[in-house]
Amino acid sequence: MNSILHIRPQQAVYLGNFGLTTEHRHGALVLLLGLSGHFNVQLRGQTMVRCRSALIDAGTAHIVDCQSEDMATLYFEVNSLQGRTLRANFLRNDAAVFDIANLDQCRKGFEQRALNADLAALIRYSLKADINSYDRRVASCIQLMQQKDEYPWRQDELSARIGLSNSRLNHLFKQHTGISFRHFSLWSRLAIFMRDVHNTRNITHSALNSGFSDSAHLSNSYKKIFGIRPSAILSGLKEFHLYS
Repeated sequence: MNSILHIRPQQAVYLGNFGLTTEHRHGALVLLLGLSGHFNVQLRGQTMVRCRSALIDAGTAHIVDCQSEDMATLYFEVNSLQGRTLRANFLRNDAAVFDIANLDQCRKGFEQRALNADLAALIRYSLKADINSYDRRVASCIQLMQQKDEYPWRQDELSARIGLSNSRLNHLFKQHTGISFRHFSLWSRLAIFMRDVHNTRNITHSALNSGFSDSAHLSNSYKKIFGIRPSAILSGLKEFHLYS
């Protein structure tokens, strides 16, 4: 299938076959959907699972093998309503759950629902929205990191801005998001890169624009988070839409 990437402020959706990843850890929740068949997921230290859908929590080390199948991959920021709702309904006691999606639908219609991140239509279970809010200081920290247009905030800058020590910020951030400040900072910087490369269409230029020292630094960081090189996604895109 022709690959499609849609990026919105608190979510992103990729349709396509990205092959076999190395072990990686996202900075967001990821919902994997096998559009044309089964795929394999292996969490660190566990056996491989063959499934048609998988929801994996942020910060969970895992490998994905598409098995040559077309996939829909949906990312939800940890502070988004959808991300918090998925975590509250499925991931209170587990790092990942499998086969929760309703894939018995017309494929074309299902692909559109995936692009719209329509959880009510994608998930086979009723979802209860998570109305709990983050600590306001953590929420402010995340908002600032997500709004930075060019270079990432330094931790001491953010700590001073919200009135916390670095160690206290680290503790609260991990407590509320499930991932470390450092890991989320890298995730946010890669999000800046993805928004920038939509405009430049040049990986090297966007790497520098996003605070990476060079394209190799960007590529290694991207593989750490996504398990593949950025060119594996960006080089074959039929559609690349960025929503504000």
